[in-house]
Amino acid sequence: MPDTTLVKVSSKGLVTLPKKIRSDLGIQDGDYLTISSDKDKIIFRKARIEIDYENPDDAWKEHAHRRLAHD
Repeated sequence: MPDTTLVKVSSKGLVTLPKKIRSDLGIQDGDYLTISSDKDKIIFRKARIEIDYENPDDAWKEHAHRRLAHD
C-alpha cells in the first residue's frame, strides 16, 4: 500500500510535494511535472522535456502539441 500524506491546497491552488516523495521519485527543484485527473484521482508524472535551444519557443509549442494529442 502506498504511503499517504495529507497536503493542503493554497488559495492559489498550490500544493507542496512531500520531501520523501520528491526524494523517492528523483524530483528536483526546476523539474517539470505533468498533471492529469482520473475520476477522483490527481496524477502527477515527471515530465521529460527536450529543448531546442536554437528555437525554444517552437520546442515548447511542439511539446504541448504532442502532450495534448496523446491525452
